[in-house]
Parts: sequence; C-alpha cells; structure tokens
Amino acid sequence: MSHSIGYYLSRSLALLWSAFTSLYLLVLSALILRDAGFPLKLGSVNTTGRAGLWVTLLPGLLGLAGVLMVLARARAGAWLLGIYSLFWTGLLLAAMPAVWHARSTFCTRYFCITSPWLSRLLLLALATPFLLVALWSRRESARSRRNPSPA
Repeated sequence: MSHSIGYYLSRSLALLWSAFTSLYLLVLSALILRDAGFPLKLGSVNTTGRAGLWVTLLPGLLGLAGVLMVLARARAGAWLLGIYSLFWTGLLLAAMPAVWHARSTFCTRYFCITSPWLSRLLLLALATPFLLVALWSRRESARSRRNPSPA
C-alpha cells in the first residue's frame, strides 16, 4: 500500500512531538527523584516533591511506549498516544482560566513573561500539538483496523 507524503509527514510530526514531550517528562521525573522538594508547575498541576511523579513518570512512560509501539507497527500504539495526548490537552486547557484571568506575570527561575497575551498564546501553543496528535491517533487507529499490517 502506498501512502501520501501527508501521511508520512503527519506521522513523523506526531511521533517526534510525542517522543520529545515524553522524554522531557522522563527528565523531569529524574529531577524530581533527585530533589525531594522539586516544584512542579505543569498546566493546572502544581506539586512539590515526589507527588509530581504521578504527572511526569507515568504519562512519560505511556507516551514513550506509544511511540515505540507505533514504530513497531503495534495496533495499540496509536491508541496509547491518543490517551497520552488527550491527557495533556485536558491538563493544559484546564489551566487556561487561571492564565486568562491572571493579573501578575508568569515567572520561572530564569525568565518572566510580562504580557498576559503571550502567556495565553504559549499555553495554546503547547496544547494544540497534543490535540493534533490525539486526532492523528484516532485516524491512525481507524486506519490500522481497516488495513491490518502483515506480521
């Protein structure tokens, strides 16, 4: 079966985004394990210490497993990436009311965002690829059901 360039491009971008974010979460997990007082502020999740592992380690492993399974042409891989992406889409969009109505700036240890519109755009810029991967995974799951690959 021949696929279009769009198919390979969307697949590559979905896998690249999912792999990058999964690895980022696993790095955050290592930082949390190293520092018991690590302040985690991801979307609407604000935790300190090992409690952050529920939001970083488990989803990071789920996303990485999904990427590896898609690469191995396992049917459940796209489904796992869909769950991973919907989780992060929901988590990031749940933070939108707090960011939308924020009166102060958003600051990390290294920089501050002083414009409320920049914070809103940043949050949407992070949530959008997760939503797109979730939509891609739905289409990919349907495609794999219609056209099972030979084992």
